[in-house]
Amino acid sequence: MLVRIFELRMELMAYFIGHNFELSDRLNNMAWLSTLAYLADIFGKLNELCLALQGKQVNILQTKDKLVAFSRKIQYWISAVEQNNFECFQTLNDFLEESEVDLDMEIRNGIKTHLSSLQQ
Repeated sequence: MLVRIFELRMELMAYFIGHNFELSDRLNNMAWLSTLAYLADIFGKLNELCLALQGKQVNILQTKDKLVAFSRKIQYWISAVEQNNFECFQTLNDFLEESEVDLDMEIRNGIKTHLSSLQQ
């Protein structure tokens, strides 16, 4: 859902401007859009994990393995973000390349904090 909102941001901005929506300025805010792109990516990854943990064929050992693997991925993502590498977050990476901007340090720290909280 968030990916779709992000993909339609230009159309939403045009619609909101035409209808005097008070939050339409957010769609011009690079920091807000960067955060939205990150959230779209991380929610996609969490949805994939949740789907992998469901089903009659999934047992406790498989569940533990998947959770441990996801925790390791989070650790990798944290180290990648520290190095200003966002390739593991496709929507965010594409947005940053398309916009030709660097991610603000405050947002980068917010992403690292969020990932750390997910790992716990």
